[in-house]
Amino acid sequence: MKKQQQEITGRGWLVFAPEPSLRLFGLCLVCAATMLALWPFGVAAVEQATASNASSLKEIKKSIDTAQELLAEGKLSKAVTLLEEATKAIEEAAQFERVPSGLRGLIQQCKILKEELEIEGIDVSTITIPSLPVSAPKAVAKPAPAPAGGAPVARLPLKPNPVGAAGISAGISFRGQVAPLLARQCGGCHIAGKKGDFQMASYEMLMRSGMVQPGVGNASRLVEVILSGDMPRGGGKVSPADLGMLMRWIDAGAVFDGGNRATPLEALAKGGALLQPAGPAVVIKPINAVALAPGDVSFAADIVPIFLKHCAGCHDADDPDAGLQMVSLESIMKGGQNGPPIVPGKALESLLVKKLKGMNIEGQRMPLEKPPLPLDVIAQIEKWINQGIKLDALTPQASLESVAAVGVAKKLSHAELATIRFNAGKKLWKSAIPDEDPLVQQRDTVSVIGNVTASRLAELADAAAASSSQVRPELVEGDQPLLKGGVVIFVFLKGYDYSGFWQNVLFKERPKGMAGNAGVVGDVAYAALLLPSADNENANAEDDFKLQLVEQITAAALQGRGAPQWFATGAGRTVAMKTVARAPLVKVWRSDVPESLQRIGSAAEFLKGHGEPAALATVSGGFVNSIAASGNRLRLLTKQLDAGVAFEKAFTDLFRATPQALFEAWAAKQGLRPVRRS
Repeated sequence: MKKQQQEITGRGWLVFAPEPSLRLFGLCLVCAATMLALWPFGVAAVEQATASNASSLKEIKKSIDTAQELLAEGKLSKAVTLLEEATKAIEEAAQFERVPSGLRGLIQQCKILKEELEIEGIDVSTITIPSLPVSAPKAVAKPAPAPAGGAPVARLPLKPNPVGAAGISAGISFRGQVAPLLARQCGGCHIAGKKGDFQMASYEMLMRSGMVQPGVGNASRLVEVILSGDMPRGGGKVSPADLGMLMRWIDAGAVFDGGNRATPLEALAKGGALLQPAGPAVVIKPINAVALAPGDVSFAADIVPIFLKHCAGCHDADDPDAGLQMVSLESIMKGGQNGPPIVPGKALESLLVKKLKGMNIEGQRMPLEKPPLPLDVIAQIEKWINQGIKLDALTPQASLESVAAVGVAKKLSHAELATIRFNAGKKLWKSAIPDEDPLVQQRDTVSVIGNVTASRLAELADAAAASSSQVRPELVEGDQPLLKGGVVIFVFLKGYDYSGFWQNVLFKERPKGMAGNAGVVGDVAYAALLLPSADNENANAEDDFKLQLVEQITAAALQGRGAPQWFATGAGRTVAMKTVARAPLVKVWRSDVPESLQRIGSAAEFLKGHGEPAALATVSGGFVNSIAASGNRLRLLTKQLDAGVAFEKAFTDLFRATPQALFEAWAAKQGLRPVRRS
């Protein structure tokens, strides 16, 4: 059909078009002109909104930080007021059409602050922390209809996302993408340096720090500090694209594709040579504690003291020579730039022996710039290697100091060891708070050390002795002590005192929300607790403190026997919930399990202790309570540990399953999908 055409002339353009199209074309020109005219104002509006959002987040963060400082100073009512202001501001920010980046991190900080106030006994039940809706993933198929009749909705999976091929998570390379990002944004403070007692000079150090929870990007502390704007400091900024890439890498399992995990991040980021063993790869078999045969060399009593005296100074965890960390048996066997220094069963082929003898080696004889070791000392090391590097105390992951302490303890009586431990406890306090002399009260198997009044410390010592008496029949039989050598209990009056203990003794930042912990440092098996605040208005604060006292004494007694932290913590809560059942905190512990479980990665990561400490403690309590609350299972396990049986074997023999298998089954019963095996 013939269409009428019209000639249009303008600005030298000659256009021929059907009449209806001319009208449409003219309309388009008008719209385009209008958009071009308004475009600068639209950009300005967006920029203004973005600036407003950023300003709001800074004000919220300032309120939270100030509240944390007031909490540490014991000014609890003012801290509550600032928390209320922060939550109201978050509610307003959550109403923005586009939720500001970093708001989720601030919400998490408010939750932690609220938990800390609750621990101090403050009633904050009227404060509701806002929550943001979780963005639904893009649909790849038509979604199934919603369940009818109030049917339960499936929860988020408790496992990392699938891992791609060739050791790359979700198509993201740690070596090619993540390492350069970390080196660029964090290198000055946390790779070359150790600000805040946090260093990630290698992938191995990053994962050991607990800052990354494989499979759970949005719950990883590394992501949280970036989202909140706390990091990087000094004006740096992580772009949304880079942050998204980092979160996807963590969500997909935080897989490493850079060869040796001890390779410096700076070398990976620059594409430098990876640290690889110089010779053929040595397959290291799993190492478990075993009983020694007559005439065997003891790793704990004979070998570790040699390593600590002659090797640990240069081969520490922070800046080890040749990349070789001699801080645990596991780290020794991993080796450094020259590969594993020990070939089990073959002393003459082991680089360690060659270096000590100065034979058939490149470089210098060891120990460097010190006299050579006596031949009889080297002979002891050779014999230990030839007998298969037998481990006779604790675990391969235990620090050499802790293993050495066990070696000493085996040779001493309960009273002799108690004298050494209690004196070492006083020195440990001075390491935590050098400028304050504590008071000490001793009660049979416990020594209580703290910076409170003499009368208050006497009350605490009596309470500790009573709690120890409650715990003892849960773990041991007859009249044997709860733990050979007893337990040292540190009590701190203020939050900043307890934080000083974490920084100066454990060389870590105190986890948010943490008011108590237990562990072993050298000769000292300890429980550490922050006392309830003096202006605490919670009538049940004393009961909750007694609950935590039982929890930490139990955990110390088990860690002193070589039990891993997750089990010791879980058993501590199990015994505490049984013996101090009326404490209100018991209900909180139980109710928090489902939510905390969602913040844990795979079973393997949980068992390694990788994750948020508060969530790990809650999950540990729920898990161990489910398998060991009834009967005498804790007592039977303790008996096996006292007999020198390795924890993994003792646990598997008693429960007829490995810890990982039992944890996965328990998680499934909580209504969650089974955890992916790692």
